[in-house]
Amino acid sequence: MATLDWPATRAFAPQRVSFGVSTPKAAWAAPLTGQVQSVSHLSDRLTCSLTLPPCSRTDAGKREAFFMALASTGDWVRLGHQQRLVPMGTLRGTPTIASTAAAGVRSISVQGVVGDTLLGGDVLGAGGMLLLVGYAGATANGSGVLTVPLVLPTRAALTSGNAVTWSQPTTTWQITSDAMAVEYLPGRWQSAFEVNLREVA
Repeated sequence: MATLDWPATRAFAPQRVSFGVSTPKAAWAAPLTGQVQSVSHLSDRLTCSLTLPPCSRTDAGKREAFFMALASTGDWVRLGHQQRLVPMGTLRGTPTIASTAAAGVRSISVQGVVGDTLLGGDVLGAGGMLLLVGYAGATANGSGVLTVPLVLPTRAALTSGNAVTWSQPTTTWQITSDAMAVEYLPGRWQSAFEVNLREVA
């Protein structure tokens, strides 16, 4: 199994993106009050559906080969958030993890500079994961440290000093289906089709 880069050609640029999450949980109801509670299995993973545009026969064969091979081999592919390539907040430079964070935590400390900000929904990369900033966002304190709430718990531990990527961070994904088919139109144009991915980092 290999990890491939998402091709940068026009035929692979999505015309529609659906971005979400899968959050497996166990739930139960209290026998006397009926109150429902749930507990996460800590296997939250991002999901993504990309609709690729029609393309000419020049690109159709390569695109068909790429996705059929992914479905067959189970190879992983590197891809970032297609709509937020850099934070809306001001965090830039060379931020790092300020203190070690265990797997499963819902906030991390990031060392930036005084005045750095992150807004809810900003996307960072660390430890091979995409980390989505929680709704409240974060502002650096007088030491330049941001306490960053996360939408999803960390899937792996992060060590103090690890680099934090703010520009076009990526993670690894896998096609969710074991079948792949494409349709051709008159003139040998390949129709638009949807690719469904699930995060594996």
